[in-house]
Order: sequence, then structure tokens, then C-alpha cells
Amino acid sequence: MRPCSLRLPWSTAVFLAALLSAAGCRAPTSDASALSAQDVAAIKATLETWKQASLAGDWPAFFGHFTEDAVWIGPNGPPVEGLATIQQGTWFRALEEELVPVQIDGRGDLAFARGTLSLLLDQKGAGKREGTFLTILRKQPGGSWRMAVYSFAF
Repeated sequence: MRPCSLRLPWSTAVFLAALLSAAGCRAPTSDASALSAQDVAAIKATLETWKQASLAGDWPAFFGHFTEDAVWIGPNGPPVEGLATIQQGTWFRALEEELVPVQIDGRGDLAFARGTLSLLLDQKGAGKREGTFLTILRKQPGGSWRMAVYSFAF
């Protein structure tokens, strides 16, 4: 088998390196194992308790599920970077919310969950919206998981 070589223009290579660095990506290591059953259960618990905080309007608990450097990517507008900036947004309590993960996977201390979302907010004129979500989670000391990126679309 012949090795492959990929040559990128210098600007593309620099952009890709900066993007990977900004995303906190690291080269894979041999000790990065697949997620354990406990990790998957902890990620499901994170999503469930986050949903419950949204339904209760418990903003400290809601925002406590994010990393300090989190990125929020909604369907309208640019990504919002950093927990402090995310918290400055206008937030409405969910009257109804279903967050159903259909896939959870990862390696080591990074994981992702994707699934379906159904949401009715306590906002004048709001209707029930359905869509999809994708979140990237980082394992914390002690074994809990927090969202580093949350993206959704309706």
C-alpha cells in the first residue's frame, strides 16, 4: 500500500491549524479509550438535568451545564462564545421540552451527542418548534460532563 500525501495551500493549512487549536482539538493518543457505559449514562444525565433546569427556569443550574469557554450556536445569528457572553442573552423558560439523544459517542474526555429537539418557550406568540441538536461535551474532574458546544436548528 502506498502512503497518501495531501498538500494544502499555506493559507489553508494555517487556517486549519488555527481552527483545530481554537476548538481545543488534540492529536489522538493511544490512551484515549471509547466512552464507557458510565460515561454514556453521565452524558444522558447531563442532558436530562439541563432540560429540567430549562423547564424550571433555573438559570444557575441551566448555565452550570456549560464549560467556561462554551460556544452557543443557534439557528439565527452568529455563534456566541464564552459562558459569560452566553449568559447575557435573553432567555425564556421552556414550557415544554423534549431532548432525545439518538447518538452519543466519543473518546477519552471528549464526546458528542446528537438528537431531536421539541421546544415551546414561555414567550409571547411562541409556537412549538421541532428540530435537531448537536452538542460537544468535555469530561470534568470527578466524571461529570459539561457542554463545550451546543448547536441546534429548527
